[in-house]
Amino acid sequence: MARDPVRRFVTHLSLALGLVVSLCSIAPSAFSQAQESPHGGVWPAPPERLAGWDWVQLDSGEWIKGEIIGLYDKKLNFDSDHFNELTLDWDDDVTRVLSARSMGVRLSNGETVYGPVVIDEQYLSFAGPLKERYARSAIVAMTVKGERERDLWRTEIGLGGSLKGGNVREKSYNIDLGVARRTALSRFSISYKGAMDETDGVQSEESHRANSRWDRFIGTSLYWTPGYIEYYRDRFQNIDARATYGVFIGYYLIDNRAVTLSVSGGPGYQYQEFTTAPAGQDLTQETGAFLADANLKWDITDDITYYLSYEPQFTNEETGRYKHYLESSLSLDITDRLELDLTYSWNRTEKPQVDENGELPEKNDYTLTIGLTWNY
Repeated sequence: MARDPVRRFVTHLSLALGLVVSLCSIAPSAFSQAQESPHGGVWPAPPERLAGWDWVQLDSGEWIKGEIIGLYDKKLNFDSDHFNELTLDWDDDVTRVLSARSMGVRLSNGETVYGPVVIDEQYLSFAGPLKERYARSAIVAMTVKGERERDLWRTEIGLGGSLKGGNVREKSYNIDLGVARRTALSRFSISYKGAMDETDGVQSEESHRANSRWDRFIGTSLYWTPGYIEYYRDRFQNIDARATYGVFIGYYLIDNRAVTLSVSGGPGYQYQEFTTAPAGQDLTQETGAFLADANLKWDITDDITYYLSYEPQFTNEETGRYKHYLESSLSLDITDRLELDLTYSWNRTEKPQVDENGELPEKNDYTLTIGLTWNY
């Protein structure tokens, strides 16, 4: 009988050890499952322990670290520590976001909220004492909250041209420059397009078009432009200088993963100075105007994008009555920063002004260019 307690002790000890071993083998997988996302990834660390990096989880479950540049038009621009600058589709590519830096997030109700963000597949919340939570679908745009000004700017430089020698000496070039600053609430841009052509020392083309605008977002799709200015010069159209000012109200008709289409319009003022004019006719004219524009962007594939812009202007008879500038372009990504562009433009003035010799410029000018664009 004395052996029964010993036998019972050994039996209980064996059961206990077996239970411990079973728990030890189950616990790691159970803990891992509790921490994993539905896509198999885990949060890298709480925001206060991110070592100064922003983190993005892809739809594959992989995490990448770097710095958030901005979220616009359903595209997240992210400067990866390893892969350099990436453009990620917000709906298809990005599952979660953690930011070590404070972000400005514009919501669909027009409100802008600030703080280090914690974004999962359904909600936006913030690290720290701020307890508010918002639907992920309400996010319209996101930028760094003014910590580094250079993160808010984007620049594109496009060049194209040709040189010919021998029986015909010809040189031509075109320049396309764009600079933009975007925050969660506003967008400021400057653009310039210039073209020159010379054959056997005789100039046959010289045009310059520069404009700048500041857009202020009101809601998800509505924005207004309190300041728009354009300068245009083309002496072969008998336009020595033309300055246009306007105020626009704009709206995004389409804004999804593949296509964005916006239209805007409003009142304006135009001053025009002709290169030459018949005797007795004033070289300068000024008029009120109605201005408008439409812009289409279509991401055909990840590497091919189509752009279309149309800018009509309605003025008086002396300044051309009706003018428009249309540009259609196809852009092919060669690298992350270099693009090959095929661009067609159509410039029309319904009532061109005759010059001092009584010659009437053509109403239409067409241009087809091929060039390279560097963006950073």
